[in-house]
Amino acid sequence: MLNYLVDTGEKPVIDLYPPPPGIPRRTGRYTTATVPIRDGRALLPQLSLDKQGFLLQRHETRVVNCYDEHEVQAVYYPAGARLVQAGTGTATVGVCAHTGRCAAAAQRAAHGAQEPVRRAPNDYTLRSGPQRVRELLAADEAAARRQRRFVEINVWRPIRGPGAAFQG
Repeated sequence: MLNYLVDTGEKPVIDLYPPPPGIPRRTGRYTTATVPIRDGRALLPQLSLDKQGFLLQRHETRVVNCYDEHEVQAVYYPAGARLVQAGTGTATVGVCAHTGRCAAAAQRAAHGAQEPVRRAPNDYTLRSGPQRVRELLAADEAAARRQRRFVEINVWRPIRGPGAAFQG
């Protein structure tokens, strides 16, 4: 079962993480849906960004410690940009941020990681997508990009399990 944000036509105010003591938790309205989840690796040759909206690719990394901010930015960001360029054919990739997630509270505290998200991600909207382009690119290039098709792509990788190369 997955939790989805309900489209009420209003901008939700969502606290993904517990607020500080004394601050009320605000959330959007959610609905749950039972959906089949299958191992996508069996569909690898048939998956495409245009049809399914995602790809699964094996991608090795030289990053050893995924909780080391400098190492991730210096090594993984350029490699991730090359991965996206190879998969889309785009000329320009801007890398904006990363979030380490971990279920164990002790590990989160030790590494500055966030808890796993417990609902379907909804990272970009019609307003925030173009805003991200303005933040990542020079003003003239951002203006030109927003006149054509552009895409926001999240790159996810497991820390453990199939295809994982990180230690933590």
